Amino acid sequence: MRDTVIRKTSGMMARLASDLTANFEVMGQKLREQIAKVTISKGGPWISIAFLFRDLKDDGKTYNKPKMMLANFKSDNAFFKRYNYFLIRDKEEAQKIYNLIKEWFDVED
Repeated sequence: MRDTVIRKTSGMMARLASDLTANFEVMGQKLREQIAKVTISKGGPWISIAFLFRDLKDDGKTYNKPKMMLANFKSDNAFFKRYNYFLIRDKEEAQKIYNLIKEWFDVED
């Protein structure tokens, strides 16, 4: 399944990491709303950020359930540009990833 809005994040870039956002508008219409943003790691030209966001439904008035995007950005000394990303689309995917992290990295609750 291909997301209809998220693929437009290929153009995500900013001069400062603090300016990176998952918000997306077309001609003044907000299609994606960022709910939260957390920097996971930063080193050298790389930064990893988690975005919580929701896309506008086809009715143009209400939003879908939130999704999480884990994205890596690389700086070319002028801009941070999105290098790659991974989506967590629902609670079931989040639970599977959570269980794997607990098991593989011996993380305690």
